[in-house]
Amino acid sequence: MDHFRHGSAAQLKVAEVLRAARDGEHEKVTLQGPQVLAQLDPKTEASSYWLVQEALCSAAHAVDDYELMCRVADQMKQTAGQLNRTDLTIKALLAQSTARRCVGDDANALSLARQAQCLVRELDDQSPVRVQLYQVLLAALVEAGHPDEAWQLHQHLAGSLHLVADGQEQGKAYWTLGNLAFMVCEPDLGVHYHQRAAELLVPAQDMVLWARFNRATAELRLQAGILNEQVQDCLQRAELAFGLIEAGDLDHAGLCLTRSRAAAVQSDPARAMAILEDFTSRYSGAPEHLVPLFSWWAQLLEQAGEPKAAQHKRHQAQQAGKDGS
Repeated sequence: MDHFRHGSAAQLKVAEVLRAARDGEHEKVTLQGPQVLAQLDPKTEASSYWLVQEALCSAAHAVDDYELMCRVADQMKQTAGQLNRTDLTIKALLAQSTARRCVGDDANALSLARQAQCLVRELDDQSPVRVQLYQVLLAALVEAGHPDEAWQLHQHLAGSLHLVADGQEQGKAYWTLGNLAFMVCEPDLGVHYHQRAAELLVPAQDMVLWARFNRATAELRLQAGILNEQVQDCLQRAELAFGLIEAGDLDHAGLCLTRSRAAAVQSDPARAMAILEDFTSRYSGAPEHLVPLFSWWAQLLEQAGEPKAAQHKRHQAQQAGKDGS
């Protein structure tokens, strides 16, 4: 009876964590997930163990806790083996790949994604895991410096989206496709894919994801020299959303960069640099998040005819990278 009561209580905790994951309560999942895993037997309750691990890994990614993400992703592969399911082994490899990419280990991230690519051949052609595979593989290829190879594969992802019924997951895939299109200098296609993502991503389902998407699409459009009402709306939505949630240092730094870039595209480099000055003077978080800001600042100074000041900012970027490593 005690064993039954313990099992029932543990399953209630599992359900609570999964509900929090569905509601986008990432902090709650990262707090309660490890506690629930400690109450489960990975051998006799492997299915529940996997579900909690998957939710925990995703939540750790959302809150930028990459140490936790890497640890859980590595453990997921063992659980997938316990369940003897190829699709879960692929998902575990993809989680490991994403975790490695987030900490800058691009070579291992690509290697893990390619391992998953080899295994996916064992699955049915209609398996939705294929969508996740191509998302992770394309991102790994880009970060490893192979954007052209990624672009050659992008139609595999675009042609697989019908396999996924969940609109949020489709939105993430279109986001990936748009990022890649911008990277290979196809801005019109990038805007098209990002517009599809914007139609599918729901802020009520995941406010953090929605905020990051709006900031990212504004940034990429600005980098392509596009500044219109849509871009301004994306930036405003990102600012509003990040104001409603407890955004991390990386998100705040990214938002500062995009606001500065918008000012520069509006032919106001002085305001662009003032935005950077104001943010960096108050910033007290992880130094590595300042690297793109200092690098962008150096570009602005070069364009303003101040090479010595630009060199100083490049040095600050290098130093911030070293301090954060």
